[in-house]
Order: sequence, then C-alpha cells, then structure tokens
Amino acid sequence: MAELAKTEKMPIVDCDVHPLIKDINALMPYLSKSWQQHFKLGLERRRSDNGFIFARARDRYSHPNSTYRLDALPDAGGPAGSDPAFTISNHVEPHGITTALLLPQEHYGVARFGDSTAAAVFERANNEYLIDTWLGYDPRFALAMSVSEHDPQASAADIRRLGNMPGVVGVQLLLLERMAGSRWFDPIYEAACEMNLPIVSHQNGSEGCYTYSQGPAGGIPRSYGERHAVLTQIGAANVLDMIVSGTFERFPQLRVVMVEWGFTWLSWLMSRMDYLWEKDRAAAPQIKRRPSEYVMQHFTFATQPLDETTRSSEIAAMFGIKNLDKMLLFSSDYPHYDTDTPRIIINKIPREMRERVCYQNAVDTFGEKILRSLH
Repeated sequence: MAELAKTEKMPIVDCDVHPLIKDINALMPYLSKSWQQHFKLGLERRRSDNGFIFARARDRYSHPNSTYRLDALPDAGGPAGSDPAFTISNHVEPHGITTALLLPQEHYGVARFGDSTAAAVFERANNEYLIDTWLGYDPRFALAMSVSEHDPQASAADIRRLGNMPGVVGVQLLLLERMAGSRWFDPIYEAACEMNLPIVSHQNGSEGCYTYSQGPAGGIPRSYGERHAVLTQIGAANVLDMIVSGTFERFPQLRVVMVEWGFTWLSWLMSRMDYLWEKDRAAAPQIKRRPSEYVMQHFTFATQPLDETTRSSEIAAMFGIKNLDKMLLFSSDYPHYDTDTPRIIINKIPREMRERVCYQNAVDTFGEKILRSLH
C-alpha cells in the first residue's frame, strides 16, 4: 500500500460508475430461447429513453433534466453508459481513474419485477454480459454483480457461481419494502461472506414512488427535488436496522458499502444511537457493543452526492466525523446528470485523507483485486 502511494500518480478508485445495456438484444446470447422471447417482447414494449424500463414513476416525479449527462452519450450511438470504450475515453482516462466500479443500472428496473424467477434470470444474464463485455474489455473495470432481492436462495447461488470471476469484487443488492436487517437477506449475506465480497447498497430509484419500496420519513414527497433532498434518510434508517437486528453478530465478516446515501448524517446518527443504547440496552438485545462501533467496523460510504457547500467551516465539519477517514470512498456517479467531477471533489477532501478516500479504503473494503489493473 505504501508503495502505491509513492507512485507518480495516486490511484483513484471510482466506486459508482453505471453501465447500461444498449438494448435487450445485448442479453440474448445469455438467455434460453424461451426467456429470450419473454424479455424481448415484454421489455421492448416498455423501453425507456436510456435503454431500459423506468424505476421511478415519471408521472409522480418529473425529472428537471435528463437522467444522464448529454456529453456521456457514446459516439457510436446508444444510451449513456452502454459503451465500455467510450466510458474509458470519456471518464476513466481524462480523470486518471485506476478502477471504475460498475454498478449496473438495469438492476433498478428489475427491482419492480413481479416475477421472482424472471428477475433472477435477468440478473444472471446481465452479470454474465458485463463480465464478458466490460471486465473482459479493460482491467480498469471492476463489477459489483447484481442479485435479485426477490429470491435470496437463487441470489446466493449466483454469488457462489460468479463470485470468483476476475474483476467481480462485490454484490449489488437493492432494497424494496424489507429493511436491510431482515433475515430474509441472510442467504445473500452468508454467500457474500463466504466469497469475501462486500454488499453494495444503492438507491433503487423507486423509493417514495411505489408501495413496494421504502419511503422517507414523514410521508411521500411532492416533487423530484423534495424527494432527492430527503432520500438519504432511507440509507440512515437501514444502517441502524442492520445493527439493531443483529446482522453483524450473525455475520461478523460482512462489509457493506453505502452508495449515494450520503454520509454527513453519520455525525448525529452515531452519537444518538450510542446514547439511546446506553440508556436502554434491553431494547436491542441482539447487539453486544456500541452501535457506532458496528458502523466503523462494517460500513463504508461513498462521497457522491457530496453536500454542496463552499464555507470552510462546514467543509471541515463534514470531513471531521469520527473515523470518517477510514470509512469514506470516492465516487462520481458517472454518467448521470449529477456526476461529481473527480478533481473538484478530491480537492475538497482534506489532504491528509485523500489517499485513504481515493484508494486505500477501497482496498481495505474490496481487497487488492480492486486494483487489478496495477497488478
């Protein structure tokens, strides 16, 4: 690790880059004939302008912009995030990204599937496509394979089947109505621990839209902006739920990466959790130590969306959260419209934290394989 830090350029691991299939035809080689027919007929009827079905109800939350950056549209055509070569030339190389961690976007649409078998089949095909087409294209790509929350046993089997593939470094698991601490997910957590892969939790895009998804506190937001402002509450609630439900006592090796859930709420969440636990330990009989200790041992948090502030005092407070230097991972959210430009974000991070945030914490979380392009 020390040797890497002394190289001419500091490695940068971007923990939130979203690939997208160009269209459903990309997955045909990975599906049986019956499933080819099922998805081709069904999904093409509901195709969105970025290649797949919508995760969020547009009639409820009208997006103020495009969901993706217009300069991220590949020269060869197709939606943003559908061309690995263009992603390299448009994002990875200009910003000196050592590793781009791929979090598949199709997963957000699959979350709304009503057929658990179809969801598992689609996720399996999409993972295999990304392994062949993206991981096989350039070692600067790594993948958090996606699994369906509809069928934990099938998902666990897929984790064991693909978890050792070169470039697979994590498991992306989105949440529906069940909180992350539910024992429903135990087969997935068990398989992830067995394969030494962290769970990557990302918003599914439908929070606050549908009855099958979680919503922010206080009720359903009225607009996209209102929803976007309070969405991090769901992330905070699920961190607490995993701790209080005893998830980390059942799976002491489990690591969880929280992406696009924010992190500045950690300052009040950790202190409040500890205070209330000290006052009433009997209310949480499944945990054995302060809740904040579980956070610091088992969780990491991605930088995007970084809170917008230019005041030095607020920036200092934001990065002054206890143990944050060991819990924070850099992320951009490319190619979405609110992509955080690496140089701008990295320059906001205190100098003494930059190496840890840019790559050392990623190595601690995902293992040395996250830097496979350097090996």
